[in-house]
Amino acid sequence: MTRPSLLRAHIEDTLALIADREAQLRYQAEVPCVDVSMELFLQWEDWYRPADERFAHAFDRHETETLRAFHDVFVAVRDCCMSQQLPLEQLVRTTAWKRYSAAAHTALGRLRLAVAAA
Repeated sequence: MTRPSLLRAHIEDTLALIADREAQLRYQAEVPCVDVSMELFLQWEDWYRPADERFAHAFDRHETETLRAFHDVFVAVRDCCMSQQLPLEQLVRTTAWKRYSAAAHTALGRLRLAVAAA
């Protein structure tokens, strides 16, 4: 069972990687046997569990709304990109992936602001 603080850290780490194109490309170069774009989709699905009790303890109402807004973008991009099956180097140049990355950057920024304000 994942503690709320650990769940929060996993969510933030996943958002940080989704938001950082260069980190994604480095990750892909370091571990070429991993499909990093798929890994980023799967990581989000692994950790984003808003119905889980631990989730409610890890994030306040405003943060939950922020993550839900990111999740809406995630679903749209996942549905678009999964069918394309482009290599990461091409995928990161698509409008959909740029939208995904920007949404992650925004969500992460809002989570960090909430922590700083607390």
